[in-house]
Parts: sequence; structure tokens; C-alpha cells
Amino acid sequence: MSYPDAYEEFKLLNIQDMKERKRRLKLPVPKHDIQISLWRTLKSFVGKDLTKVAIPVHFNEPLTFLQRLSEDLEYSDLLDKASDESITADMRLMYLTVFSAIPYACVSRRYSKPFNPMLAETYELVREDKGYACIAEQVSHHPPITCLHAEHERWTFWQEYKMESKFRPTYFKVVPTGSVHFKVRHTNEHFSWVKPTTTIHNIILGQLWNDQEGTVTITNHATGQKACLFFQPYKTTKHYTKIKGEVYDIDGNVVIQIKGDWTSHFQYKHVDSETWTDVWTLETDILEEKKKYWGFSPFSLQLNEPLEGIAPTDSRLRPDQRELEHGRVEEAAEEKLRLEELQRGRRKANKNANPQKHGKQKKQKKVIEKSVDKNHASSDESDVFEDALEHSGLEVISPRWFSEYTDPDTQETYHTYHGGYWESKLAEDFSTSPNIF
Repeated sequence: MSYPDAYEEFKLLNIQDMKERKRRLKLPVPKHDIQISLWRTLKSFVGKDLTKVAIPVHFNEPLTFLQRLSEDLEYSDLLDKASDESITADMRLMYLTVFSAIPYACVSRRYSKPFNPMLAETYELVREDKGYACIAEQVSHHPPITCLHAEHERWTFWQEYKMESKFRPTYFKVVPTGSVHFKVRHTNEHFSWVKPTTTIHNIILGQLWNDQEGTVTITNHATGQKACLFFQPYKTTKHYTKIKGEVYDIDGNVVIQIKGDWTSHFQYKHVDSETWTDVWTLETDILEEKKKYWGFSPFSLQLNEPLEGIAPTDSRLRPDQRELEHGRVEEAAEEKLRLEELQRGRRKANKNANPQKHGKQKKQKKVIEKSVDKNHASSDESDVFEDALEHSGLEVISPRWFSEYTDPDTQETYHTYHGGYWESKLAEDFSTSPNIF
């Protein structure tokens, strides 16, 4: 489906008439407290692509990356303001510029790793209190590519997240290569930007901390007008959380200045004014014992709350993640291993789905079995894989709700939502969704 069709489907939800749902205020149990040798675990990963490494469950938080990406919408009220019909184009860019930096404040002190989504894993987020509905899907496992699409009565927000990474003994660097998009419904203005580089320091020894670097440029593709946000890493300044930004007119002249701290607050002022105005401040109404719950904000700890009527591929149904949320770490580790082996088997099945290209179908089982190194796998691990293989049935898994699309404004090809998820939800029919767990 194209952009207008996705909005028509969204309207079928009648989100404005939904009764506001009561959401949880804490997790079932506090974070587990397990002592583990970080160096012993990580030293063998140095120089490797961490997206292809099986990380022990002790380093996970009970959210998948699909849910982590949904946290970008925690302060969606800024998108509401950016789509207000009464504001100027300059102010619209100002709100979007601030919005682009906020996700780093929300997760700035969380260093546990989200679970890697399975191929075709999904996550839905309907916030009737905020007026939007969001669907995310993992469209590629290697390399990992995560897509998200959210609809509101006044705006559409979507992104394809993919990245390059570098792991060294003292740091882990993430360089996003996918783009983020926002469209205002009443003006049809399309904006896009690419996220900054994030570096997590002291991976092996010392206190973990992170910084961002690079210039984020937000472009209005309808007018050519731009805004920039300048992230400075610690290597250039000790005040690395301080940040400045500028909004330009179509001739490149600065019309609005932005300043703040990407961990806590932002202000702006027009160039012909001396008065700075607050535009955003990090909410301090959080759990007193926040650290016991992985550092989650109230918004974050609600993301994995059990919900009925969701697709069988939804992250809330992941058994390893659910076990971890309830503090059952050993069970979580067993389920994580089972799912990883199942993912490997399916990946081989997908690769060998074309018999003319890869040989006869009856040979696929032998090909898939080679995905496990029998010299390094215990008998228990082999049994887990055999069970996963038996239940997979060599099913070829592919993304269900997103497909590739070439953006006419940016000429970029990326995966975008083609519709159908909310119709399936309303019909209570997810029969076309695979059984990935």
C-alpha cells in the first residue's frame, strides 16, 4: 500500500474512540543480579561483527530491538506540535530537530542489550492515549534490518534501521545507515534524516558511558529547507552532552538557534530575539527504583506488557524474553539457544528455497545441518537444534508487512509498510503469519 492507503487503514481502528487502557507501572520482578565475567565473555568477540555473535542472555534486557526502536515515539507530542496547522515551516523544523535527539536521552544510561529479533518478528504498539498506532517488523536477519511505521491523524512516521558496527576492547561503535522519515498530513511535507554515530565506552573495564557524534541534517523535501544538529564526541570536548542546532531558511540563513543537553533538555530562540524558550525536558516522574528495572522509563516498561489479539510473531510472545522478564534466567538462556538454532535452520532453508539454484529439496536437511558446528556443539545443543529443525519444517520465512520501495523524494530504496496488518488485527485473522517462535 502507498502512504495514503496506510492512513485509510489506520482510520479503521477508530483510535479516537478507544477506551484508554490501564498500563502497568512496574515489571513482574526486579532485574536479576548475576555475577559474570564480562572480560571472559567479550574477549573472544573483539574485532567481530556483534550482529553475528550469540550474546549470553545475562547481557540482555527484556525488550527486543523492535521494541527499542518503538521508544523513539516516547515523546510523540513533539510530532503533534510539528504537525500543528498554525505553526510556521521554521518552527516545524525546530520541533523535528529536537525530536531527532530525544531517543538518546531516553536510553542514555541503559547498557543491557535488546534481544535480536527473529526474521519476520513483529511488534505492534497502539497508544490510544497519544493517538497513534505503530507496527514494526524485522525484514532481514543478516544483515539486521528493522522497519517501523506509525500513523497518527496528523502525521506519519517511518524508518528503516540498519547500521555498521565496530567492536574494540575499549569501545563499541554503531553507525546508523538507514533513514528516518516524517510526513505532515495537511501540508504533505516530507522530512528525513539519518541518526548520529553512537559509541559505548569502557566495554571491558570501568564505568560504561556513551557519546554521540556527527551532524544530523533534517531536510524538508517539499521546500529544500534544512536544519542541523551538531553532536560532539568526548574526544573533542568534555562537555559532550551539550548540543547546538540551527534551522535555516531556503537561502541557507540561520533563522532559529537550538541549544541544550541531549540527556535532559532543549531550548530554542529566533535569531532576532534574546529570549530562549524551553521546548523539551526529560520527564523525571520515573520509578524511584528505576535501576532495578533495567533503567526503564514508565513508557519503556509497558512495551512488553502481555496483550491479547496480537500477531503470533509479536515480540511480546518471545519465550526467552518473557522468561527473563520474570527473572527465570536459566530458562531464558535455554529458550534463547533454541530460537537461535531455529533461526539458523530457517536461514539455511531460505537460502536453499530455490531447488534449481541450490539442488533438490530433499538435500536441504543435510545443508541445514551444516549450519551447526558439531565439533563445538554439546550433545544438548545438538538435541535442541534437531528439535528446532523438526518443528521448522524447512519453512521459508519472509517479511509479511514491509516491502522494498524507492522514495521519489530521496531516491533511496528501503523497506516501507505496504498495509494489511491492522485489517488482519480487526478481522482477528493472522493465519498468513509464520510460527517463528
